[in-house]
Amino acid sequence: MAKYKFEQFNVEIENPTITIDPTQIKVDAVNNTISLSLILETAEAKVYGVEVLGIPVENLNYEGEENLMERALQGLEKHKV
Repeated sequence: MAKYKFEQFNVEIENPTITIDPTQIKVDAVNNTISLSLILETAEAKVYGVEVLGIPVENLNYEGEENLMERALQGLEKHKV
């Protein structure tokens, strides 16, 4: 059971469905990080748009769409409650 808290929302987001916007991937080649825009939707149909910043990656050449969910979950770790 995952529960997330973001400072811009005064609520804990429980067990959301996570959708990644593949058109909003930001790559920081100097620091080997990516940032992702996510939509978190709860069972009660509440929708939250968030951005997870500075997700470390080992090799930017191998970051593809198949790895995005893994990276999103990695970026959400710092927001877990």
